[in-house]
Amino acid sequence: MNPYYGVRRLGPYLGVIQVIDVGDACAYSTNGRTWRVRQQTASGRFRWGVTHETEEGMDHPRIVNADALVDALKNHPPVPFPIRDRYELWLLDKKTRAPLVLLKTRYLSLEMDEVGDPHWRPFLLTDTGFVSPTLEEKERRHPVRGWKTPHRDQLESQVNMASRPLPAAQWFERQSDGSGVGRQGLRLAEEEVGRVLAVDTFPELLISDSWPDEVQRGLVDDYHDWYAAPLLAHQNLRYETRARLEQAACRRPQSLLTWYPLIPEFIDEDAVQVALVSAKLMNASGA
Repeated sequence: MNPYYGVRRLGPYLGVIQVIDVGDACAYSTNGRTWRVRQQTASGRFRWGVTHETEEGMDHPRIVNADALVDALKNHPPVPFPIRDRYELWLLDKKTRAPLVLLKTRYLSLEMDEVGDPHWRPFLLTDTGFVSPTLEEKERRHPVRGWKTPHRDQLESQVNMASRPLPAAQWFERQSDGSGVGRQGLRLAEEEVGRVLAVDTFPELLISDSWPDEVQRGLVDDYHDWYAAPLLAHQNLRYETRARLEQAACRRPQSLLTWYPLIPEFIDEDAVQVALVSAKLMNASGA
């Protein structure tokens, strides 16, 4: 088994993490430079450490009896690593029973756990900065009286209501051609276990873009644009999708600077470099 791979972090979405896994010890990185090391001791407990990679080499923490991990850290291939979390848990649309929004992913089949709470959460509780241009325009044309519902809450409600009143969720094993084989889940019909869905049945990003009205579609697009930089770290995106996300990421240059090392390709390198310079100036000024 290749010890180098990437996985997406969800519940809520937090981008892509790089993993070096040698069995009894692992290293994780969100930027390809700083690695958080986890080692299982003989007693079954975990020992943690942090190591930072520079142009001069790597500052290794004390890792006892983990020569394989030390060697893997010293000799790892360039990031980003191939994304390998092909087991995906999707909340299902109540009408079509098709994948609606991605809830979580797993690297190994044995990690597919039972589905408990299928409620989708778009952000961490402390993350309150999301602003939807689509909803801003709607509120400008139709002012809301009283207390406005935060845009993040409107998005969360829109997506979850599309799965209710009795939300169903299903694990899928994605194949090399992008199709998915249905596995276990919650509130599934007997015939849904084992079904095979074509690649175009699955949303390319995180949420389905099939919605009945323009405002709902725009809100979903705004969410993807908000997370454009980490989404660019996903692999096998369509050219049109990558181009749109890249433009959106350049409008939030500090996020782009954070995720830049893990993005596998760029379409407009000049525009990206301008955005990165802008991000560095903003960081230097404390903006």
